[in-house]
Amino acid sequence: MRAFLFFVGLVIAHSLWGGFSGAHGHEAAFENKMQLVNHKLWMHYEDGSALSAEAIFAKYQQNSLVKNTGRQVSYGFTSNTVWGVLEIDKNNYRGFANSIAEQSHTLVPFLPLKIEIDNAWLDNIDVYFFENGQRKHHVKLGDNQAHTARLEDARMPLLFYRFTHPKTLVIFRFASQDPMTIPIYVGPPRAAKGKSTENAYFYGALYGSLIILLLYNLVLYSYLREQRYLLYSLYLLSFLVFNFTYTGHGFWWVWSELVSIQQWLMPVLMFFYLFSAVRFTIEFLNTQVYLPRLYRSRKYIYGVLVGLAVIIVLIGDRSFAVMSQLVVLTSIAIWMLCIGILAYRNGDTLAKFFLPAILCGTGGATVSSLATWGLIPYSKWAFRGIEIGMVLEMSLLSISLAFNYKQVQQARRNAERDARLDPLTSLYNRRAFEDLVYPIWELGKRSNKVMSVMLIDIDWFKGINDKYGHDMGDKVLKKVAEEIKGQVRGSDITFRWGGEEFLVFLPNTRAQYAKQIAENLRMHLFTHDINKLLRVTVSIGVAGTSPGEEDINVLIKESDQALYLAKANGRNKVVLWNEGVQ
Repeated sequence: MRAFLFFVGLVIAHSLWGGFSGAHGHEAAFENKMQLVNHKLWMHYEDGSALSAEAIFAKYQQNSLVKNTGRQVSYGFTSNTVWGVLEIDKNNYRGFANSIAEQSHTLVPFLPLKIEIDNAWLDNIDVYFFENGQRKHHVKLGDNQAHTARLEDARMPLLFYRFTHPKTLVIFRFASQDPMTIPIYVGPPRAAKGKSTENAYFYGALYGSLIILLLYNLVLYSYLREQRYLLYSLYLLSFLVFNFTYTGHGFWWVWSELVSIQQWLMPVLMFFYLFSAVRFTIEFLNTQVYLPRLYRSRKYIYGVLVGLAVIIVLIGDRSFAVMSQLVVLTSIAIWMLCIGILAYRNGDTLAKFFLPAILCGTGGATVSSLATWGLIPYSKWAFRGIEIGMVLEMSLLSISLAFNYKQVQQARRNAERDARLDPLTSLYNRRAFEDLVYPIWELGKRSNKVMSVMLIDIDWFKGINDKYGHDMGDKVLKKVAEEIKGQVRGSDITFRWGGEEFLVFLPNTRAQYAKQIAENLRMHLFTHDINKLLRVTVSIGVAGTSPGEEDINVLIKESDQALYLAKANGRNKVVLWNEGVQ
């Protein structure tokens, strides 16, 4: 867990540094880094899709486009087609070209660059290359294209181009039913490879951490059979699969030919993520105890979510599906916080973990949403805010479940202890006898050790109850139990055998010595008043033997017969079996 939290700290530190370096990108060596170039774009927003790339080129020539001086990357949900024009001037990359020439010892006639749109969910991306006023090349990207139809085997829309002309215009066309976020990165191939490696490390650590948490809690569920561990695992799994889809990993690795699956799977999995989040919240916070009204209405809440899913299916519009579920996601995040606060105020100890966890998840999702909608400046780490927030959320929830596991185990140990203890005297009861005595007896049998038993009975106890009442009788029992426990040795085991009878098992003790301990106990009780009202006496039967000679139950029966003799001969006596009245 420490190593995991250390990783999370590194991610946060990296994100902060990434945002800083993004603001000062011109200071980084070009050949070592893919650069975000949206601030260099000339933009045009088209209502519909009537224009061609040539028409946009003409508008650029006529200075009719708008420079993206605000460095805008995200445009939210829009039915408009978004055009962007980027001018690639080889002179601006002279240092990079010279470094390639030095490495190859030849004059490089072209500038090799990779262009990446760092968003896996955009439907249609067209990239046009114009040289000397003529269109030279056209590439189609986006998740409307199967991966096998793409020129580059990559998770994100990516293309490689050799720029041979001094100035090349790259024209981008974007159209999508999903949120329009279009981060465009340009850089040399080795920088693109470095960016891909960085992403591989990030998502490898992310998915590895979440899978470990998932397996850990599934194991706990299989052991404890407590529903909250299963619901947490389903909540975690739903986010994992949802993230695996919208980041493009699923389309890249699993269903690379199934375009319609990629486009509709994201809203479907988002629904399961929302549903599992609500179900987990209700069960995790033990609302049945702390928020009973909410618990009674849980089926209506589930019904509303299912109803929303049915409406989305009937409408059949993917843009509406994603937009409506993002609104629901925000509402549910606020609802989860409110439920956590109420549960905490009502005394739920797990809520103190739940609240900061949900704050982390909600905070990360909010940052990502604001970046996606274009309400805050875009950075790759703000775009990943939901993932960083969910790692923190899932980690804190896992810690809380570990805390719950500790509580469950402690409660189980307490229950087991209480099941073996007499609630009045706090001595062991008969149920504990087999667990505690039999192992010692069997061990003594192997080494031929002597053992003894004392069976103690309070004299005239019924008369105490009749004369002073049962409350006084209970006090007498408790006091006698305390005195017995205080007089016997630490290795001896004392039991409340039933009613006013007590049994003491004395391991590695000869019968004569056990008789002396019993006599000391009898005299101690005889000379000490239980309280100012009465004096208590006891009769004690003692039996001893070697375990190899007879069974423990026979020894107890003999002590019982010795006790009968002590009571029959006037009480307040100690009798050793086969020795007669003393």
